[in-house]
Amino acid sequence: MSIADTTIYQERIKSISQKFIDDMMSLHVEEPEMFEGRATLEQWANQVWSAKLDLEKRIEEQVEEVEELLHGGSYTHQFKI
Repeated sequence: MSIADTTIYQERIKSISQKFIDDMMSLHVEEPEMFEGRATLEQWANQVWSAKLDLEKRIEEQVEEVEELLHGGSYTHQFKI
């Protein structure tokens, strides 16, 4: 089990992805000209949701990768105290 699977990490990942959703959705409201001819609000919302799921997955994968590197000794000789 990775620390990325623990409740605290899952809560933080969800918090980051929710902030991402809020910021991306506000773009459509604040700068609608960016989306003219490209995406309706509903289309944009679907795209943002897909991006949010991708973001969560990527964060989890990166935490797991760094954790594996740490446990594998990859950081042992990088820093001298």
